[in-house]
Amino acid sequence: MKFLGELDEASLARTQRCNRRLTDPNRLQAIRDTGLMDTPQEEAFDRLARLAAQLLNVPLTIMSLVDADRQFFKADFGLPSPFRETRQLPIDASLCRYTLEGEPIISSNAPGDPFLRFHPSTEPWGIVALIVLPLINPDGHVLGTFCCIQPTVREWTSQDLTVMRELTASIMTELNLRNQIQKLKAEQNLRDTFVAALTHDLRTPLAAAKMGVQMLGRRHADLPGVQVSVARVSGSLDRAERMIQDLLDASRIQAGQRVALEMKACDLHAVTVQALDELSVVYPERFVLKAEGDFKMRADPLGLRRIVENLASNAAKYGAPGPPIEILLERNEQQVTLQVRNQGTPIAADELQTIFKPFHRTRSATESSAKGWGLGLPLVKGLAEAHGGTATVTSSAEEGTCFTITLPADATSQQRFSA
Repeated sequence: MKFLGELDEASLARTQRCNRRLTDPNRLQAIRDTGLMDTPQEEAFDRLARLAAQLLNVPLTIMSLVDADRQFFKADFGLPSPFRETRQLPIDASLCRYTLEGEPIISSNAPGDPFLRFHPSTEPWGIVALIVLPLINPDGHVLGTFCCIQPTVREWTSQDLTVMRELTASIMTELNLRNQIQKLKAEQNLRDTFVAALTHDLRTPLAAAKMGVQMLGRRHADLPGVQVSVARVSGSLDRAERMIQDLLDASRIQAGQRVALEMKACDLHAVTVQALDELSVVYPERFVLKAEGDFKMRADPLGLRRIVENLASNAAKYGAPGPPIEILLERNEQQVTLQVRNQGTPIAADELQTIFKPFHRTRSATESSAKGWGLGLPLVKGLAEAHGGTATVTSSAEEGTCFTITLPADATSQQRFSA
């Protein structure tokens, strides 16, 4: 751009450094990543512009983004026409482009400044005193500026500068939070795509393998040990299929959707006994079931079984190896309660707040030899809530760790109500 006079050596060097930054592809990508170019004004940013004007008692404040071709006014207080309507300035008329090295522009008297007095926008904009602070993202790229302008000479105080720096930091906090949200959404979309591909690509070969094993079992039923081997392979294939279903349901839960249930008459006591019997093959003499009374209810029996399996197997894997694991069933007229209690190292208080989040594993689980994806407890909570119930946990050195599932005796009515 053409200045209105000859710049001194320091000012000329600054313009050259900033001009090189102007077209940096990484900086331009960072601006695109904000998603703010050519978007309408937003109260989140306009509020900060108004606040700066009020606290500093200036007539004009602007938040801008500076790309290779123009300066875009995202937020302002007191922006004059025609810029109030166009909300942009050609890059050759931009003063803010000279903060792209991360240096602010601060002056109490622009006409007397060796750099600012020759800038072609200083006089037309009535710029006399100004503070221009760069908006710098965590990667060090200058996205734009936050500035205040005074049409008269003004000696800026340390308080004035502090106000502008704090408000600039608030703008960057908002931008950084939005960037993190965008990354999380992209990660979620990638995870959903992965889960969808996994469930689609694996279920077909698993079904074919299971059918093949069953055919071999029927064809060679007279050979010793065949049925045992067939049962073992079929069980492994069933577990693999359940893992796929766990991934699919965890993805639904994280997306805020309810797990699909098939409600019917069932008996929680019978479901629990069956689940514990199968787990006892892997964890013999570990479980003690305490239940008195009738536990018939309307619920999804497969969902109930998955709750029992996840809680009981977690207790066996991560609890103390010696003491028994207690499973308690209780009920009243309206609801039934399932508790799974184990002894061992208590869960840290901070982890109790996040233990039901998908793909989260406690420190003790991560450090243990037992491997997992962090899906079991989120599924337990999702299944309980899909029934209209709740899942909670307490943990201490004295009382041990106790997961409590409370479910309505008739989950069908709860589903109709929640829908």
